[in-house]
Amino acid sequence: MKKIYSILAALMIISTAASAQSLGSILGALGGSSSSSSSTTTSSSSVGDILGSLSKVIYSAAGNTTAVNIVGNWNYTGAAITLGGDDLLSNVASTAVTGTAEAKVNQYLAKVGVKEGTFKFVFNEDKTFQVTAFGIPVSGTWQTMDDATRIQLQFGKVMKFLNMTGTLKKTGPNSCQILFQGNKFLTFIKNIMSYVSKQNSTVAAISSLAGNYDEMKIGFNLTKQ
Repeated sequence: MKKIYSILAALMIISTAASAQSLGSILGALGGSSSSSSSTTTSSSSVGDILGSLSKVIYSAAGNTTAVNIVGNWNYTGAAITLGGDDLLSNVASTAVTGTAEAKVNQYLAKVGVKEGTFKFVFNEDKTFQVTAFGIPVSGTWQTMDDATRIQLQFGKVMKFLNMTGTLKKTGPNSCQILFQGNKFLTFIKNIMSYVSKQNSTVAAISSLAGNYDEMKIGFNLTKQ
């Protein structure tokens, strides 16, 4: 209820500030008019400041909608791929080949038995987790960082104390991706395959695929049970 009151209060403030200006000055500010007087610029700037404050209030009240609540049971539904770095244009350009790359990685993984349903993840409130691969559990501890947009997985001695830090990406109300640098993901696959006595003859092929792209991240598409 306090969050609702905060949003209403912010809306009342901006309404009061806007009413003190003429419609022309507001439209001029929005249109970037260079002929505005200094008083108009100052006034419209104050509205801009309030708009910025309002967005922060709403963001705080609603929460970070990109954050993932990782606690719970998750099923693996296929490989996830991200190409490119943080540059927007790079990511937009990469979407054209992401689907093809995911299909290829899924094809290679399927040859060693890694496919939908073979992995299950359980993240507990006490910061422990369990990955069940081919019916065999592997445990460790987890923690999220950066407003639950990154996650660190620390495996035990079974996985040679493997530490993996990846990106958490919300893809739907009950789905997410956990993405790691390609070499870390491949290390995980090699370790898990060795532990469950599965062949990993196609890992080299996956490594070759990953090497074709700069800053390639590979991980898991997960759906919450």
